[in-house]
Amino acid sequence: MPVKRVSRVGWALVVTLLVVAAGLSPVAVVAADGVEVGAVDHAGAGVVATENGRTYVASWQPSTVSVAVASDSDDYEVCLQTDLDDGSTMLLACEPLGSAGANASDERRVEFAFTTWPVNATGDRTLTAVVRPGGGGEPVAQASHGVTVLAPAGDADGDGLGNRDELDRGTDVLVADTDTDGVPDGEEVNRYETDPTNTDTDGDELSDGVEVNEQGSNPTETDTDSDGLDDGAEVTTHGTDPTTADTDGDGLDDGAEVNDYETNPTEADTDGDGLEDGPEVNVHETDPTAADTDGDGLEDGPEVNRYETNPTAADTDGDGLDDGREVNVLGTDPNRGDTDGDGRGDGAEVEAGSDPNAAPGSVVGSLGLGGDGWLLVLAVAAVAVVLVAVGARVRGSEVRALLSDVRSRATDRTAGRRDGAAADAVQTGGSDGPVRPEPTADAYPGPEELLDDETRILKLLDDNGGQLRQSKVVEGTGWSKSKVSRVLSRMADEGSVAKINLGRENLIARPENVPEHARSPFDES
Repeated sequence: MPVKRVSRVGWALVVTLLVVAAGLSPVAVVAADGVEVGAVDHAGAGVVATENGRTYVASWQPSTVSVAVASDSDDYEVCLQTDLDDGSTMLLACEPLGSAGANASDERRVEFAFTTWPVNATGDRTLTAVVRPGGGGEPVAQASHGVTVLAPAGDADGDGLGNRDELDRGTDVLVADTDTDGVPDGEEVNRYETDPTNTDTDGDELSDGVEVNEQGSNPTETDTDSDGLDDGAEVTTHGTDPTTADTDGDGLDDGAEVNDYETNPTEADTDGDGLEDGPEVNVHETDPTAADTDGDGLEDGPEVNRYETNPTAADTDGDGLDDGREVNVLGTDPNRGDTDGDGRGDGAEVEAGSDPNAAPGSVVGSLGLGGDGWLLVLAVAAVAVVLVAVGARVRGSEVRALLSDVRSRATDRTAGRRDGAAADAVQTGGSDGPVRPEPTADAYPGPEELLDDETRILKLLDDNGGQLRQSKVVEGTGWSKSKVSRVLSRMADEGSVAKINLGRENLIARPENVPEHARSPFDES
């Protein structure tokens, strides 16, 4: 079988096609007459990237194709052509090779300027530079170069953002997530309104991807929940929720806990005293970082919830004994200055060595004895013990008789002391003889006045014309707001006071001092 002879030009074309088909770089082809095609370069504003020997060109922007040709003759032209989707070839332009100058063998460049690229020639293309004799004829040399021509509305990287939009915004048309923050460029622009070229759009120290994909916070707001803490600080420093102003639900915003009160924004009760941080600050005015605000030996929670004492005052009833000592040691009532109602304050009784819990009517509490009176009581007890020891039968009536005798003796002694004090005050009168002065309230000073809660409030009202704002009741008693509110509610239920709402505050009044405009039409005149 005869072998068909192939010219050097034909072999050059075959080699060129094989190289292009293999995806290699442009190849120079040397023809029989000494024509050589060098590099085919694409430059200008339209060139957006070059990767792996392929040039990416924006079809809507200007670009220039430069072809290097070496030839010892000027009688040639250089043409550019590109393949199309249907397998055909489109001729883009032809330019004369031009004069070689003094040295005909020098490389000459032929440039083709494009304002825009043909619309039907976008996509992955092979751009071929062909050298042929002037006026037409078979190609004597050619070289090809792979290009991807981008359409304006196309999406080369599939990130949901069009090619033209990406170039306008400065994002990478070939990279789906330009700033590598975990959110594709298209979602950043079209959904979250974040900057696809900035990892942390709002500058809160959380990347946009972490805010969107993990925390659910707003990547365009530094403080999503407006609690006074930046989202980044909440997540990386405090362990709080950047989407919830009050992470632990204690009534204090996270920012206030961190910046103002130094409490734990992830613990509802920072000091573990039984009161949440919010009520401590907003209601009870206690220290949310100290379990026992007033240092009286009772924690704030039991003071409020169990004993109803004032957690900001060590001695709620003002009897000279701290609340903790009354509850834990003495067993007295920290809300009553005189627990047993004998007319002597608990503190005074403890100081004198008497029992502040002995109620009136009891053997010990009702006698009101001095030192010698107590000796009589002890004597009676000793006699009873001796009688029992010898087998005598001691009746209750006999013991009561002995105690009655002790009471009588103590009364006589007390009366004797008072008569003696009065005798010292006898004044000499006229002819009628000595005149005994009328006794006054100061003649026999009684025990220190100790009032229960209700009586104290009523006295405060009486001292102020029967009416007083609730805030003034708080000031006048020195109690906490919560205690004043509890006592007043109890008194209102009993009918001893009336509470009239004045908007943000209540007016407290004796029933007979309620203002006319606040009275019910059914009240009696």
